[in-house]
Order: sequence, then structure tokens, then C-alpha cells
Amino acid sequence: MTSNKNTSNKLTLLIDLQYFPSIPYIKELAKADHIVLEAQETFQKQTYRNRCEILTANGKEVLIVPIVHGSSGFIKDIKIDYSQRWFQIHDRTLRAAYGKSPFFDFIMDDISAVFAQKNVYLWDLNYSMLTLCLEKLTLNKEISESNSYIMPDELPENVIDRRGKINPQTNPSQGQIGREKYHQVFGNEFVMNLSVLDLLFCAVLDSPQILR
Repeated sequence: MTSNKNTSNKLTLLIDLQYFPSIPYIKELAKADHIVLEAQETFQKQTYRNRCEILTANGKEVLIVPIVHGSSGFIKDIKIDYSQRWFQIHDRTLRAAYGKSPFFDFIMDDISAVFAQKNVYLWDLNYSMLTLCLEKLTLNKEISESNSYIMPDELPENVIDRRGKINPQTNPSQGQIGREKYHQVFGNEFVMNLSVLDLLFCAVLDSPQILR
């Protein structure tokens, strides 16, 4: 699965790489000692691999990274479509949604800097955003990529397989509940399962308790 030989006794999480992952996704990462990103899969449509959900004045909104169609379909070959000005829309939308949040200045400039890099491949964009989010959450994790695809029933016992398990169709009731709620910018009712961006902008200092 991975060339790292020092992970056999550690709790390893095998998971797909997503765009600004949801809070439940980050909670899974927080539990693990070592994270293996599935780099040997094909791109799956209608998933969080190229989209995320945030909270705006109009409610939940989906941000989608458009991709260039016609490639091999292998996840690391998926190119981003820059014929659409999606990155400007995402940047503007995040500023409008979270400009008045407590920790807006803590992360927004760094996000804009990643957008400005104009990564050719979706994988590279997602990896950059994931490492940025983990840094802001002070989650220091060992991260590697899979070098072969292994079927679930062939994985070592210390590996938790969460590939494809966290997606837009996941039951919202399985997200944050009770003490894990925090104050969001909009609305009177707490909206669950948003992108980790919502947590970073609104309550990053409480993230250790929320992600526990």
C-alpha cells in the first residue's frame, strides 16, 4: 500500500483526497497516527474530490472545481479547467461568506495564495489545501500516498479504510452533534457536515475539542 516501512504498528487511515474536506473527514484524520491518501483510484464524479460545502447568507452552497474531461480518469491525471474563472468565484464567495468571521484573517490570505498558484492537477491543489488546513488546525500527521491499490479485505488490521465513505450522500446526522457545535456566521440552526473551512473561520481555537 505504501512504501513507508515504519507504520506497521500505527493506526493508519486510508482515505481519498478531497477538496477542502468536510469536518467529519478531518475528524477521521485526527484519530489516526498515519494517513495514506489513495493515489491509485479513478476519479469519482459527484463526490468531494472536486467540491466542498460552505455556509453563506443564502444557506449551504457548493463550490466545485471544474475538471478537464477526456483524460485517463486516473485521479492524479485529472487536470483543472481554467477556462472557467472558478478560483476567482471561490475566493470571492469565501470572502463574502466568512469576511466577518473571527478568524478570517488567520487563513484567507493563505487560501488565496494557493489559488494563485494555479495548480495544473486537481491532486496537487487538494494536497496543498489539505496540508494548509492541517497546519492551521495544528494537526501534525504523517502523510503518504498509496503506491498500489489494495482491496478492502486484503488490508492490514491496523488500517482503517475510509475510501469513498465520506461523500455528499453521507447521512448528515452522522456529523457533528451536541457539544461539538460552535457559533456559525449565518442562521440560527447549526448546519452540520460543512467543509473544515467553516470550522477554521469560525472556531479554530475550539477545534481540538470539536475534532476529538
